[in-house]
Amino acid sequence: MCIRAGAPPTTATSQEAPPTADPADATPQERVEAYFEASDAAAADGWKDTSYADDFLIPELAEKQKTDDADRAESGAVITGERKLTNWTVTEEEDTTATVEFCDDGTGFEATKDGKPVEINNASLKVVGQFKLVRESSSEPWMIQQKGYYDEETTCDAHFAG
Repeated sequence: MCIRAGAPPTTATSQEAPPTADPADATPQERVEAYFEASDAAAADGWKDTSYADDFLIPELAEKQKTDDADRAESGAVITGERKLTNWTVTEEEDTTATVEFCDDGTGFEATKDGKPVEINNASLKVVGQFKLVRESSSEPWMIQQKGYYDEETTCDAHFAG
């Protein structure tokens, strides 16, 4: 590196670490975030490609996801918009199991069917999620084993307060 005399010193700025490239290095939160990004991308494309399920879900859950996505694709609906995932809490983490809770805010979603807007109940799209993840060893990626949501009466604000 060459520094010219009189050149102002450079300073490094602090940034949030980018997600890891190797799925085995990703945290449970990063894996769930990546799952939702892939799922939302599939929804925005009318669920034409559902192979993402194999990358993030245990085989039994992946098959169910693909079946559900095929039903959605048949409907002709397309879902676009922004999902916000906040209030991440790890309620359990060991070498091969982890449980995370988070607020899943899909109130920014919009739906279309055959190119025409379709009304969706966005009020029910802000929920508390609880996902359980598993892996064979620390050299393997976390896979989602269970996807669960609290009932609609359990608000994000109330659940994550205090």
